[in-house]
Order: sequence, then C-alpha cells, then structure tokens
Amino acid sequence: MMKFFPLFLPFLLNAFDLGACRSCHPAIVQEFESSAHALSSAKKDPFFAAMLRRSPEKKSCRNCHAPEAKSAEGERGMTCLSCHRIERIEKHAQANRNLYRQKADKLLYSAEKGREDKVVTYHIERSWLGFSRKKVGSPYHDIDYRNPIYYSGEVCMGCHSHKVNGHGLDLCRMGDKGVDLDGKNCIGCHMPRVPGSATTIRQSDTHAWHGAAGLHHGAAMLSAYLTLLVQAKEKGFDVVVKNDTPHPLLTHPARILELHTTIVRGAKAQKLPVQKMRRVLARNGKPTAPWLADSLLENTIPAAGQSKRFHFDVALRPGDRVETVLEARLLPPPLAKKLGLEAREAAAIPLKRSVYVVGGSSK
Repeated sequence: MMKFFPLFLPFLLNAFDLGACRSCHPAIVQEFESSAHALSSAKKDPFFAAMLRRSPEKKSCRNCHAPEAKSAEGERGMTCLSCHRIERIEKHAQANRNLYRQKADKLLYSAEKGREDKVVTYHIERSWLGFSRKKVGSPYHDIDYRNPIYYSGEVCMGCHSHKVNGHGLDLCRMGDKGVDLDGKNCIGCHMPRVPGSATTIRQSDTHAWHGAAGLHHGAAMLSAYLTLLVQAKEKGFDVVVKNDTPHPLLTHPARILELHTTIVRGAKAQKLPVQKMRRVLARNGKPTAPWLADSLLENTIPAAGQSKRFHFDVALRPGDRVETVLEARLLPPPLAKKLGLEAREAAAIPLKRSVYVVGGSSK
C-alpha cells in the first residue's frame, strides 16, 4: 500500500464517508458496517489491537488494517475508498501493496458486466426537443468500469495474497489460484450476488454482498465449499473433512478448526474426542509470536482442495446417528486469556454440520 495517501484524499474522505455513501447505497453500507473490513482497525478489533501493542511491525499492519488512519492505532479502518480507489496491485516477496489513484478527482473504480468499457460521469441528458431531462451517474463520484482487476480477485491481492515476516517465514499465504476462476474467484465467493439494488439512482435486481464473507461475518456462506463425510470401516469409522476452496481453509496463523463428533444411539449420546486443526508458528521448537517465528511447528489446516481424514475406533451399529460439526475459532481460548481478551473473542463459529445414519442416509 502507498506510504501516504495523496494530500487531496482527506477531502475525498469527507465526501465519501459512510453517511454520504448511504444516501445512494443504503443496502451496501449496512452490509459493510458489519464486515471485517469496516471493523479492521485497532479501535474496533480487540484481537488486532492486542497483537498490535506487542508487534514491532506496526506500519506494515496498518497498511491493510487501517489504511486511512494517521497511525496504526487510529480509529478509522477501511472505508469505501480503501477498495474503490485501488488502481493496481504491486507485487513483492514479503507482501503486496495497493497502489492508489493519484489524480485529485472523484473517480472510483468498480465492475459491472456489460459495462466493461464504460466510464460514467454525472451529467444531465436532455431530449432533442428539450422537454425531458434525465440524470446520469452519481453527483458524488464518477465511476470507471474499465479496470480489469475489479473483474477478478486481483483487487484483493494487495492485502490478502501473503505476508512474510523478517525471518522469511510465511505468516499467511492465500495465493492467487482463485483470482481468475470463472465465477468462483475471490469476489464471486466472498461477495456473492444477493437480492436488492446496488444504488437508489439506478435500480438493479441484485448487488454484490459487501459483508465480506469470512469468519467474522457471513461464515455460513463457507458451508457451500465444505464437505463432511462419515465412512464406516471394518473397525470403527472415518470422518472426512474436505476443503473445496482454491486456498487454505484458514490462513491467519491464530485460527483453529475443531471437528466435533457425536454418536447418538437411542436416548444416549456419546461425544468423541475433539479433533483440532491448526497452524502453529515457532522459534527454537516452541510456539511464538508471528514476528519472532522462523519455522512451522504444526500445520494441519486443509490446503486448497485437500481432505483431512480422522479415524475413530468405535464400532457403529445399525440405526446409529453420527453427528459431525466443523467449527472455527478466531484464536484459541488460552491465547485470548493470555491477551486479556473476553471469551467471546475466541467463541466457536459453526461452519458445517452433517448427520450420518448407519443403514440409512446422510445429510
């Protein structure tokens, strides 16, 4: 991301605050206000704030978490401009950067099928006789539909591609495999089309959901890209967790997955040991903070298209119900306690549920 925003940007920020955007895009602003993007700053994300106080890399953290704040601890996180003024992505080995439009104008970038070659500026169209007038575009901004990065997931790659620490260790790596997938790139999955008009100026049946689907908000959408299978074996049974996304199921090193399995036999329920999947950063063979880590102690998070198999040495009987639940946590409860965070910061987030009946069907 650029070191500093251009001098004209504070004026744009006043023009494009959420109040102004809401006047034409009420549905989108409402979705955005609950998103991880809108709540990304240290003032609004307690976990990020706790890590930021300890991290020596505050500037690089701010680049994505608070790109429009005067300091890493600033209250302003992301706004509409954080994405819609990105002109291109500059790729680097340690982390990519968003390069923003430098011209002192009110132009924003966006995407819309059928308008890939259009630039819309606000103006009044009059009929040739002058009896009718029609307003075209927005009085708040112009819009350029020609930037190709907005039609793929490349626009997301300034922040979500990868982050390498000073020891050359990948702290997270989404990769760009899903950038150009037809209909299922980053935008297609994390900003699916939902009912409702994108703007009050020009009505549309649907718009791209701006809640930024992920663990913070809209985690249920991930269910479509997860598979839970129970497979009976000669001795016991297996539970298979398959990640159908084009990237690691979770990328942040603090995230963990938990597989809960319960056998219901008549009126009795037997809970089996919870299976955990996680990525643990280490130094000298011991878990450590991301900025100190130089190796991986453990990595059991399912990679793109990968399946994880867990065996339970418990004999199943006809009529048994095997209930499985896959949950995620933003951070492990012990880490939340160590950082002085409330328990809700580490609360379980349901991702997928399935039921398998021995001798029957599964769902």
